[in-house]
Amino acid sequence: MQDVMITIRNSMVTGDEKPDVTEIITEGKFEMTDNGCVMSYELEPDGSEPVDGSHTEMILEGNTFNFIRTGMYGADFFVEPGVRNQTLYRMPFGNMTVGVHGRELHSDISENKGSIMAKYQIDFNASLVADYQMDISYRTI
Repeated sequence: MQDVMITIRNSMVTGDEKPDVTEIITEGKFEMTDNGCVMSYELEPDGSEPVDGSHTEMILEGNTFNFIRTGMYGADFFVEPGVRNQTLYRMPFGNMTVGVHGRELHSDISENKGSIMAKYQIDFNASLVADYQMDISYRTI
């Protein structure tokens, strides 16, 4: 696996409101696979300990994208355009099952740099909560 700098920008839109945007820039690992790539990172804000044992792995395989986070705030969601999947969010106060409806998935990846864009909707009890767009870019360091 190669060392990479990863930038993740996640935008959430509810109704007509201005998007709520979060951004993470962190060092991580990257590996090309036969049908896509795997990236991973640890959240270490002070450089010493991962946040609550948080480890994130992102897997692009063909026309699917899997985002797996372990730790106190865990998630395992699968984005496939045109398909609604159920996923589990793990939080300190309990677990919650949500629907993830894939809208779009685009990627431009190589050994040294690349990007992945995933658009999806999240629902609770089949009621739309928000539209999301996750933009991921990486470059070797």
